[in-house]
Amino acid sequence: MKSIDYETRGTMLAINALDYAATDWIAQTRLMIDDQLDHHLSLGQTSPVSEAMRYSVLSGGKRIRPLLTMAVSKYLDCAPAHTIDVACAIEMIHSASLILDDLPCMDNDNVRRNRVSTHVKFGESLTILAAVSLLTHSQCMIASHKSLPGELRLKLIRLLCDTVGAQGLSLGQYIDLNTKIEATSPAAISDMHHLKTGVLFVAAAKAACLAADAAPEKQEQVMHFTTNIGLAFQLLDDIKDADAEETNLVTRIGVTSAQRKVREYLQAANIAIEGEPNADVLQSFVGEFFRKV
Repeated sequence: MKSIDYETRGTMLAINALDYAATDWIAQTRLMIDDQLDHHLSLGQTSPVSEAMRYSVLSGGKRIRPLLTMAVSKYLDCAPAHTIDVACAIEMIHSASLILDDLPCMDNDNVRRNRVSTHVKFGESLTILAAVSLLTHSQCMIASHKSLPGELRLKLIRLLCDTVGAQGLSLGQYIDLNTKIEATSPAAISDMHHLKTGVLFVAAAKAACLAADAAPEKQEQVMHFTTNIGLAFQLLDDIKDADAEETNLVTRIGVTSAQRKVREYLQAANIAIEGEPNADVLQSFVGEFFRKV
């Protein structure tokens, strides 16, 4: 793909934003995210590490977390050019967490997104280096973002570091690896899944709130919406894996109860934004990923 300068890209994003009402917003934004991810992962000299990074990030996927950042951004009337790189940083963190989770010393999964996992294709050592590089690259993208004030960049970097760190994704993965389902309460399982999944949903939405300089009451609405969406998303994943021998809330409360709770979470998310200007963009986000509920 031909490289273009940042100002030109920002103009293109702004033009695309004008067409959202007349097109499929989710599809358009997903293409925008994929284009920007490809751009950022094409910079610099090609190396085995960069190839593994590209393999992991550009392998497809729903892009639900960066789409959430962009949806909240639109909900808050923040220009896409101000948040697209933040959304991409979120997706790089998510991809790094996936390739680490798949390692033999972690979840030991050999397939990801219908093709072999990164460690199967590139080896374990190179995969770890690629994950570390994705995590650092995500921070560099924000640190060098010319359109964002310096203080905002620092807040965003702090947010993402806290999300990944010892009280976030890392802790969630550790608890998952060392938890026995038969000795775990439903509340403890929910807490663990919040750390493994929910914290990145919250970070995706909170990053958009920071970029938009949202008022406290707007941030509260967004956080209430996002927390419930994250819970619903994880519970749906648990329903799909209800027969697996792993720490799964559905095995404790049953599929019927889990489906009812998903609907309750989605109803609570909708109530949080009901009647608000631009609520349709968040409603379309929910419709895309929870249409079968």
